[in-house]
Amino acid sequence: MNLPRTNSALPHGWADDFAARQRMLRQWWYRLPAGLRSPVWSTILGSLIILGLLLAFHQVVHEAVQQGELRHKAYALQAEATWRCKVLPARSASDSCLLQLSASAKGSDLSSAENAQLASQ
Repeated sequence: MNLPRTNSALPHGWADDFAARQRMLRQWWYRLPAGLRSPVWSTILGSLIILGLLLAFHQVVHEAVQQGELRHKAYALQAEATWRCKVLPARSASDSCLLQLSASAKGSDLSSAENAQLASQ
């Protein structure tokens, strides 16, 4: 089976820059004390990074779950309030209640005169 070959070589300027950075990193590594170059420290550092990432992920998931619970409670309260408005005995009282409920859900406070006018329509 013949696989197509890809040209993984970097452009000329980038290859020189990459090699220079690689040399600088290698020089920095070998200037470190021998104790710091041991695999134990890199394992500890890697473990700490993984632990930090797991804690951050846990925090994000926890916040998302809390937001979902709050949204669920808000929908349940809205549904219960709508049900209570619909079971009112008088049609005008039911319409007025639903109108006030939808206005409060949208965040706009209508005056009682506007409520009466909209309910009569």
